[in-house]
Amino acid sequence: MNNQPPPSLADLEKQLKNLSHDSQALEIIQEFAHKLGKTKHRQIVFGEEGALVCQPIEYQNVLAKGLIDETEDPFTLLQGDIISTDAAYFLGDRIAGIKFAIATSTCDLVPLRRNYALLLRLQPIRVNDSNAKQLLSEMLKFKSTQRMYLPPLPGDADDVVANAVIFDGLIQIRLDDLLVSTRHASLSLVGWRIFGSLVRSILVRTGPSEVAMREAFHISETGT
Repeated sequence: MNNQPPPSLADLEKQLKNLSHDSQALEIIQEFAHKLGKTKHRQIVFGEEGALVCQPIEYQNVLAKGLIDETEDPFTLLQGDIISTDAAYFLGDRIAGIKFAIATSTCDLVPLRRNYALLLRLQPIRVNDSNAKQLLSEMLKFKSTQRMYLPPLPGDADDVVANAVIFDGLIQIRLDDLLVSTRHASLSLVGWRIFGSLVRSILVRTGPSEVAMREAFHISETGT
């Protein structure tokens, strides 16, 4: 007979305390970038072919190579894929003529699993932009959660020196429309890890003062 008491919400909170809002992943990325030195050195490392982006990862290709088995859901798109579409909307306005990164998790990009998906805009950084150097320096430190650095992408104009994934403003699209979008690239493993860390940071980032406030409020309301 199991005489263990049922778990409490307090137990659950303790288990989640260092996981749900943890910023360690982003701190690791920032420290790595710092150790690379100047902006030009960071740009060389993160801009290398295959470093952050790669050719679109195709389901049939990885299946044929034995990298996944047939029990896995077939995929058309992956989280972080760079796509273009004319069916995306922001605050009710249609956004066209630019590329996007897919923010929705891969497992929710399966047909009929969700009705909608979230995208993030890409902003090309051009060599003659007045703030190009400043933006490159900022992005390659990974200290700002407003933008993520990506190198020039297939099909970009010759004057594009980088791309910025813009995290300020989530774009909506119907999943059916997204699944027929034009696919330009996938994120590499490292690129996907960095992207995931930044997405998590903008959605659930917190600070010590908020932790203290919520803990104090909880105690005052429950007495525990």
